[in-house]
Amino acid sequence: MIELGAIPLVIIAAIKDVRFYRIPNTLILAGAAVGFLLQGWAAGAGGVLAATYGLVVGLAILLPGYLMGFTGAGDAKLMAAIGSFLGPFGVLQTALISIFVGGLIAMGFALSALIHRHSISPWGRYAIMMRTLMVTGKPLYIPPAEGEVMGKKFPFAVSIALGTTAWIVWQWPLV
Repeated sequence: MIELGAIPLVIIAAIKDVRFYRIPNTLILAGAAVGFLLQGWAAGAGGVLAATYGLVVGLAILLPGYLMGFTGAGDAKLMAAIGSFLGPFGVLQTALISIFVGGLIAMGFALSALIHRHSISPWGRYAIMMRTLMVTGKPLYIPPAEGEVMGKKFPFAVSIALGTTAWIVWQWPLV
């Protein structure tokens, strides 16, 4: 039941990310505090320890993406706050689901460039990067051109919300 406390957190975070491309620190801190309180109330010191490990694992999973510029700091901090509700194993599974969902959404963005000709397609850039990798054996990154569909900001909190909800439903005893 502690897991259900994460649902309002991820819904509000997704709404904020879609509207403002930003997740407020106050929301994340309040969410983590509620996670710690619920864990402590339900399981005592063991719950607080699980919340701490979950927070660390959640942050560790998305921190490399933030450091490389793939995700925002708010996304990494949101995953850490979710870890305080789900514990280390739950947040690991949730993060993997969220990354998978984010990949599907990103593929949808890329495929939309094939349908909507008014946006710049990333497929030519992808082909050059793939050919370079095949010929030289070394990866080459070419940043998106201005106006390219893959260069637009992507509110990853939506993927995190969907991944978290999917994990909670998957873990639900009645399903």
